[in-house]
Amino acid sequence: MYANLNEIKIRMKNIEQELERIESYIGKLPEGELFCAKNGKHYKWVIKKDNVNEYLPKKNMELAQRLAMKKYFSMRRQDLIAELKACRAYLRGLEGRSEKAQKILTHEGYGALMGSGIVPDRKDLVQWQNSEYENCKNYPEKLKVKGTQGKFLRSKSEAIIDRILYNAGIPFHYEEKLELDNVVFYPDFTIKHPLTGKIFYWEHFGLMDNQEYIANACLKLRSYCENGIVPSINLIVTWETKEHPIQIDDVEELVKNILAESIKPILFTVMP
Repeated sequence: MYANLNEIKIRMKNIEQELERIESYIGKLPEGELFCAKNGKHYKWVIKKDNVNEYLPKKNMELAQRLAMKKYFSMRRQDLIAELKACRAYLRGLEGRSEKAQKILTHEGYGALMGSGIVPDRKDLVQWQNSEYENCKNYPEKLKVKGTQGKFLRSKSEAIIDRILYNAGIPFHYEEKLELDNVVFYPDFTIKHPLTGKIFYWEHFGLMDNQEYIANACLKLRSYCENGIVPSINLIVTWETKEHPIQIDDVEELVKNILAESIKPILFTVMP
């Protein structure tokens, strides 16, 4: 697949949504355009309305602030429109094209010669990666750490896992709903093996020096095991405490050994 194609499509959708929010917000702001003009060591405010410039006294601070926000979001709108235009131009340039490298991978003769060292894109996994799914709506205020593809996560440790999975080309969903024995869980990551399509779940337990948290973690693990979701088989588990935070090298090793053993040559080996 062409570089970042799916990410570009997701970005376009995010741009369109942000443009809608900006249009709605600007529509609620006062008429006119604010200019800040240098006046000696200070600035004076000038409002342009109906092609007429008018001095805005300092007592109208609230109006000046709202007009300043309007100016910012107007410029933000221009930037987003330019970015959206560039994304659309990129996609138009790819219309009707197919990747030659992918064709040779699916060729019976060449594919047999290259073996499993290089893996062709699987459209079903790409579709799954980009599909809509029901995620956790609890405590949205804790989604503060920016991850890949515009998502926000609950911790820096989750962001590490998110980035490593993304960089390795492994499709995954964040906090996707999972119902077991009429009890709803939201595993941190639901993962599909990029070759087999097998589902894995990844739970990161980040407060293992908190007694109440430990008890809940053990209950969750018991529920998983009772439903056939077992560590080192189809459940990946990572832990940390304040004194022993998660290590990037450990996460990379887990991804390498558990998920990507058969595609290690392309994902984790630097090519000559």
